[in-house]
Amino acid sequence: MNPMKLPPLNALRVFVAAAEHLSFTRAAAALHLTQGAVSRHVQTLEEFYGTSLFIRQARGLALTAEGEALVKPARDAFQLLHEASEMLRLRQSGLRVRIPPTPAMRWVLPNLPDFQTRYPEYTLHLITQLIHDKPFNRAEYDLAIIGMPRPEVYTDMRIECICREKLVPVCSPSLMVGPHPLRTPEDLQYHTLLHPWRDQDVWDRWLKLAGVSNINPESGVTFDALEYALHAAAAGMGVTLAQVSMVNDDIQRGRLVIPFDTVLETEWAYYLMYSHEMAQQPKIRAFRDWLIATLERSEAISRTM
Repeated sequence: MNPMKLPPLNALRVFVAAAEHLSFTRAAAALHLTQGAVSRHVQTLEEFYGTSLFIRQARGLALTAEGEALVKPARDAFQLLHEASEMLRLRQSGLRVRIPPTPAMRWVLPNLPDFQTRYPEYTLHLITQLIHDKPFNRAEYDLAIIGMPRPEVYTDMRIECICREKLVPVCSPSLMVGPHPLRTPEDLQYHTLLHPWRDQDVWDRWLKLAGVSNINPESGVTFDALEYALHAAAAGMGVTLAQVSMVNDDIQRGRLVIPFDTVLETEWAYYLMYSHEMAQQPKIRAFRDWLIATLERSEAISRTM
């Protein structure tokens, strides 16, 4: 036997089945082969090793010492191959997307049934984290959605802008009535400013754009994620600035209103990031095209509000 040469895998697979059943007939039935085919495969393997693997008896088969030595490693090897194949199959059908919590809650989850209907062959795995890795961690996810002022440069990565930031004030409908209803931007002085980022500069920029100078833009409550600020706004705790595409559902359902039409466009944007080698994979193209179409529909809805 050539020590560098592997045994024929089909013959090895048949041997394992015959060893489990201790019968060529039952092994043939399990493998959907003829008994003669099973016998020939076993004979081929015995010729490869130069020794008998079975003792042929009148009432069935028994393994020789060589057969006993071979059967467990062979069975374990096929199990490892099966597990590796299953892992690769799941990896091909699964799409791991790293995404900040608020876009996950506002863009993906409400529209997830639509994605599943259009692409039932893919299983979406969302990894929600605020801060992205440097460099892109291919072992953990296939694609990332990242918010940043400008795209960073990675020579092996494709980075595509999917949504520019457009901020509008939003609040509970309850703030539109009462002793200090929100009728003009100056009325914000009677309400709490909710800051969805640690950087409070956006309220300062929005107030200047709206022509308001009598309000301290640093006053109010600060959150580290937009989702928390939106929950506080819906509960009537104050007014926050929000990305237009992330509040359409709340607006349509009456949980939030946009009291003023001044829109602050910032340098911030959301980007898709994935490796060049993954760019042509069907699952990457499917998610990219679906997400962009979803955001375009959201943008169209926002223009009608």
